[in-house]
Amino acid sequence: MTAPERSRPLVRTARRGRPDPRTPNGNAPFGSRRPGVRDRVFSAALRPTAAVWWLFGLRQSAATVRHYYRRGGGELVVAPEGPLATAPFRRVADRHLEEWRDLAVARWRRSGGVEREFDTTTNWHGVRIGKGDDLDWWLALRGLQYRMTGRLDIDPGEDAAEDARVRVVYEVEIYKDWGFDKGEDEYGLSFTPLARLHEAGLAREYRVVGRSRPLVWTAPTTKGSPGAAGMPAGDRR
Repeated sequence: MTAPERSRPLVRTARRGRPDPRTPNGNAPFGSRRPGVRDRVFSAALRPTAAVWWLFGLRQSAATVRHYYRRGGGELVVAPEGPLATAPFRRVADRHLEEWRDLAVARWRRSGGVEREFDTTTNWHGVRIGKGDDLDWWLALRGLQYRMTGRLDIDPGEDAAEDARVRVVYEVEIYKDWGFDKGEDEYGLSFTPLARLHEAGLAREYRVVGRSRPLVWTAPTTKGSPGAAGMPAGDRR
């Protein structure tokens, strides 16, 4: 009879986050009221808007709007590597990775070098992609929820302490309740008429979900510039 595998210590980020990524709005249920003339005008305008965005290379935003006006209500799967490449998302992801590194290295040193492998995780956190960060992802998602999980290994090097390095193989999950909030606006555009399309049954809110491939992040055990941040596992040179 083989001995059970020893579980690795778990490293969590200090930032609390949320256990549940859902962010429902206060809109009435789908199709709960009769559509009016203004609703039909806004609904008709969504189709050419999506077509123009697609022609101008805004493929992600066109896809999300099309999913809205097609009224299926099913999940839309998005590869997280796209939004993760934007500056605000990459910045918060690197912060989690650096925090994992610092916490794991502290435990490694306290254990006298015995603890070298760790599981890593975060709760769900929010990040906002602005218009100036990436126009396509701003139009497609604006804000989203994310969670990171992975495994961290410490390579102590041969002899010198400065050779010690940290390697994290991690995955990123994303989630968004895609819809419009009544009473809100951005850049002078009111979201209320768009939100009312869901209530009138002319468009339908849905969930955006996605899970990345395994990504690799490496760094020295002391604070410094990371290497190969966010590269797919096996793709490092």
